[in-house]
Amino acid sequence: MDRRLTQWIALVLATFTMCVWGSRVHAEPSDVHNQLQKLRFALDQAEVANSAVRLELDEALARSTDDWLSRQRAATITALVQDVIADSDARLSLQGSGAMMGWSNGFHLASADGQFRLNISGLTQIRFKGRWQGVAGDNSDFDKWRYGFGMPRTQINFGGHAFGNGLEYYLETGWGYYDPKNLTATPHLMLFRMWDAWLKFRLTPEVGLKIGQFNLPFTRESLVRAPYHLAIEKTNIDYRMGLGISTGVELDWANNDRRFLLAVSNGSGALFHNLIWGAADPVAPLAALSRDTLYSVTMRHEWKLLGDWDQFKQFTSPPGSERGLLIGIAAHRQNTERDFSSEDGGIPDGAFWGITGDISMQFDGASLYGAVIYQRVTNFNIGFPRVNWLAAMVQGSTYITNKTELYARWEGGGADEEAFGSNELHLVMLGFNHYLDGQDLKFSADIGFSFGEVSQVMANSITGWAVDTTRRDQAILRTQLQLMY
Repeated sequence: MDRRLTQWIALVLATFTMCVWGSRVHAEPSDVHNQLQKLRFALDQAEVANSAVRLELDEALARSTDDWLSRQRAATITALVQDVIADSDARLSLQGSGAMMGWSNGFHLASADGQFRLNISGLTQIRFKGRWQGVAGDNSDFDKWRYGFGMPRTQINFGGHAFGNGLEYYLETGWGYYDPKNLTATPHLMLFRMWDAWLKFRLTPEVGLKIGQFNLPFTRESLVRAPYHLAIEKTNIDYRMGLGISTGVELDWANNDRRFLLAVSNGSGALFHNLIWGAADPVAPLAALSRDTLYSVTMRHEWKLLGDWDQFKQFTSPPGSERGLLIGIAAHRQNTERDFSSEDGGIPDGAFWGITGDISMQFDGASLYGAVIYQRVTNFNIGFPRVNWLAAMVQGSTYITNKTELYARWEGGGADEEAFGSNELHLVMLGFNHYLDGQDLKFSADIGFSFGEVSQVMANSITGWAVDTTRRDQAILRTQLQLMY
């Protein structure tokens, strides 16, 4: 029963009692004193009940007033918040239509409507290299130990999209080796250079068209960005036989299980060494032999049997990651333009083509990768009708803790002609990576041994391997601290 109704019933009963006792007073005048005492007691009870009713009414009124104040206070706060939001929007509108900024695997700026986005990131690699190299005969003036520090890459990268997600862009620039493929006589020169610079039009969710400067889709070692490699540097055979960077147009198609890439470009100078063909400029857009390319076509097809595409952007497989299996095949063909007659010492209409196949396996804390490359050059007026190149590499890794990984790698092969260094390259690398904060901050160290010959064509200054044709068991030691931000 309602509390107020109960109190009103009590008041009515008290009044009724007073009336009854009053009537009895008039009915029995002989007992007036006792009736007066009883009447006084009833009045006291009525006064107590009346006080209780008044107290309840006061409390009800107070609660009604507090509710009104709460509603009034909420309305005031809501109006204040709306004023603050309106002021914030007005200030942002003065800073570029509501631009947003922050950090998510790199700094970014974005418009409020999501139509424009700029990602800014950087890379710094600080390296120490030491090399021991034997020498034929007794030569006391030859320093067998050589060592020093270097910074092979200091990059700043810009990427994102414009006018919605249909137009992507990327620029990778900074300081690095002028000639990492050792095509010229000064491969160790460091300068400001550009790696990637392209625009990509997203035609459909599965099809894109890239225009600009990029790595040709041939070997997976070339397609994986430098900071995501397993070893400190990629293999010597990929620097010589991987096509590397060129300028052109690339069409890519991808779904959940397959990916196909087709590039038409200026071609590659992969096999064209300074001492043999006289290549002079290794910086893209690079045409074969520093001459224009008649045509150049590169295509690659990948099958992803396990995992997702993002995990194959790196070679390592951290503990807790998904198992993955990727198989890739690729082919390349280019012809050079004839600039003048071969009888006059010029270059005829030479052809260069190659094929490669690779397999990548990731095992949730371990990884395995292998690749084979075959290439042929013909009719280049170099004293041989054709030269065949065959090389292979295999590498694997395993984590011994959640942050420390051991790896091993072998590479070997070369050309079938002595003038091009023959196929006597055999290099073994053993090392480890310690991931302080994933790939963003890691320390690496490895040691390598040569069990064959390192020809002048296969030597490479960025990897650390020097010319050694005496089979004196050349060895190198490398350490690197990497920071991506």
